[in-house]
Amino acid sequence: MKKVKAIFAPICIAAVSTLIVSCGSSLNPVEYNNKLMSVMNEQEKHMNEMNSAMVSQDFAKAESVRKTWAEQLDKSITEVNKIETINEDGGLKPAVEQGLKEYKKIADEGYKELIGLRVKEKGGDTTVQPQIQATLNRINQSFDAIGGNINKASDAFEKKHSGH
Repeated sequence: MKKVKAIFAPICIAAVSTLIVSCGSSLNPVEYNNKLMSVMNEQEKHMNEMNSAMVSQDFAKAESVRKTWAEQLDKSITEVNKIETINEDGGLKPAVEQGLKEYKKIADEGYKELIGLRVKEKGGDTTVQPQIQATLNRINQSFDAIGGNINKASDAFEKKHSGH
């Protein structure tokens, strides 16, 4: 048995899948799951860089991280699209694809807005604080939803392929 842990958000939403049975695909379920979760785990690096830049109030760095992450997400989405879907996927690959697309939206829109608001706040405009909080809430709710959807699909995938 092999365990794969995927971290989908800075708040450490985790999914652990244990898979033991293989299907007639070029990838067995363990390899398939690992490939998909590996692409998701790559996003953690960008999230950590973003959080670090935002906490240090280095908004030029945050914008650079945001752009790099958005570009990497395009590559990650393409990478997942190229993975052959195995029999009885149970929605895992579509959940990962959708999660990456939602991350892209967060990088392109949510963080872009947040960085702009934080720059205004740093410049002395305290009237943006409610907007900052609302934007943070939207970002965090999106991360929660992404993690929940992938965890649900991962659990379904595990049940189909572990003999339970």
